Amino acid sequence: MVCLSLLLRKAKGANVNFKRLKEYMSYKMPEASKGTQKEIVSILPIVSFTEIKNHTFDEIIDVRTPLEFAEDHVQGAINLPVLSNEQRAEVGTLYSKDTLQGRKVGAALIASNISDHIMNHFQDKSLDYKPLVYCWRGGQRSRSMATILKEIGFQPSLMQGGYKQYRKHICNYLCIEEPGEGSGQLDKNLDKIKLIRISGHTGSGKTLLLKALEERGEQILDLEFFAKHKGSILGDYPDSGQPSQKWFETELYNYIESLKTDQVVWVENEGSRIGSLNVSRRLFEKMCSSPRVHINVSLEDRVDYILKDYDYLIHNQELNLPELLKRIEKYAGKKTCTAWLNLLEEKNYRELVIGLIKYYDASYKTPVGDAMTTLPMPSGLLLDTEKLAASQYIDTFINIGKEYIEKNKEETGADENEDKHEGETIGLCVIL
Repeated sequence: MVCLSLLLRKAKGANVNFKRLKEYMSYKMPEASKGTQKEIVSILPIVSFTEIKNHTFDEIIDVRTPLEFAEDHVQGAINLPVLSNEQRAEVGTLYSKDTLQGRKVGAALIASNISDHIMNHFQDKSLDYKPLVYCWRGGQRSRSMATILKEIGFQPSLMQGGYKQYRKHICNYLCIEEPGEGSGQLDKNLDKIKLIRISGHTGSGKTLLLKALEERGEQILDLEFFAKHKGSILGDYPDSGQPSQKWFETELYNYIESLKTDQVVWVENEGSRIGSLNVSRRLFEKMCSSPRVHINVSLEDRVDYILKDYDYLIHNQELNLPELLKRIEKYAGKKTCTAWLNLLEEKNYRELVIGLIKYYDASYKTPVGDAMTTLPMPSGLLLDTEKLAASQYIDTFINIGKEYIEKNKEETGADENEDKHEGETIGLCVIL
């Protein structure tokens, strides 16, 4: 700054463009670290997660550890970790005690692991290969991988903010309506889609009904499918556990964004929890404020359907049905639970199911909001999936959906006309 001031004083009276001179001096004397950062940024394009759909990437590469990847990741990404679970823990511990040594060991391990990936995964890639690379926050792990790929001649890009920024985006979308976002919320598909809930007692085949509607070309949101759970204490899937809360929300986000807004989306009336997972706040609030259709199914059909749908619980001893029934004891009472266990031991499965249905019916909570209509299901239809999909019963649902969309269009058009007239009036007042 002293040299710059002296130069400016000497230039007094001369025909000098002081603004240009200051810009020139400041440009010639950048800090080395900033210059280095600019150089790195210039050779590694950075893409925001929300802009990924506007680009064509050959692969999305998550370089975080397998544990981080398993909990949640960008949908469609593959995992090429530059540090293993154990290595990351080792480097983290060392870094907290000796920063320089931690950096050295971390760099050596990352270089070694990237070398393995180059020899195995990237060996057959051509020079026009374009991957998108990310780590926890778009820092050293992803930049190390992308820089080496760039030096080879590939065309890598970094995801801005890494997984941390991506996760924040999904949380804001599904859970948080941030103050100050204003009309930006209206750009979310979640706000635009038209949900209609299907409610009914336990064993009414609501999920089966969703599948039949989907087979007929209708849009559905099957929350139990994404949650890998049927919703009750006995609802664990036999062949898989539930996903993490984060992965559940990642799949919900991507699926909701794929839905059409000019067609109804059918969804089963659910509580705020499905097994161990929470239904995201903004989605649950939208469900509660959406119209619903209630279905009535005969007790006999409900029993037959449950016996068929939960057959694995009866015949797979490893699932330990007695222990599952004991989970309900604190709600149903010891006497009732003992009676169920006796029926199970006697292999009187039909009476066991009837007993469970009576318990669940007694604790059934009436859904929020009055039903648009109640539709009794014809006897035996629930047990024949092909017949159900082609039935007039499903036709009725489809027609309800179409009428709801048309009514919504008319109301939206009326609101727009009202806003237009209000605008004209305001405009007239301003002119006057």
